[in-house]
Amino acid sequence: MTYSRTTRILHSLIALTITFQLIVSLVMEHPANKRPMSQAGAFWFEWHEWVGLAAMAVLLVSWIYRLANFKREGQGQLFPWTNAAGRKALTTETGHFLTLKWKALADTGPLAGTIHGLGLLIATAMAVTGSILYIGLWPDDVVTPNVHTMMEVHSTLATVMWIYLYGHVIIALWHQFAGHASIAKMFSWR
Repeated sequence: MTYSRTTRILHSLIALTITFQLIVSLVMEHPANKRPMSQAGAFWFEWHEWVGLAAMAVLLVSWIYRLANFKREGQGQLFPWTNAAGRKALTTETGHFLTLKWKALADTGPLAGTIHGLGLLIATAMAVTGSILYIGLWPDDVVTPNVHTMMEVHSTLATVMWIYLYGHVIIALWHQFAGHASIAKMFSWR
């Protein structure tokens, strides 16, 4: 499958911002009541906030673009489980995957589309919860019970995103070496 230039740019920006966010979350410090953050932890927390808002903006543009070009660019592949034909095709491909018939899996099939769609949903949920936290913590970084609950949700989504990211990279590499040239197609700037 060939991807539009806009899709490739948006994918790259989402990948960069989300990966940055995950890595920075390993070294930043979260605000907590009655405990001052270290200077380095606060520095990385601020970067996490700003890049998180940028990720939210990129995801918003991505959703608008996807909705505006839903049929023209086959965006329906991201959510094949939303109709009967897609669910049937997804069930078939999942069966191939589980029985290790991986040669039968297309890089543009419903299983791949579902995985990409789920990644987009997870990234969006992380960006939305992060944006809510940004607003909830502003201006004094005070952690209320509601903010604490949202932090827990955001943290859980981050764990899910780490798992997704590892799996996505492994499968992308597998598709690349299986001859589908998936990575080359996604990150080609032609």
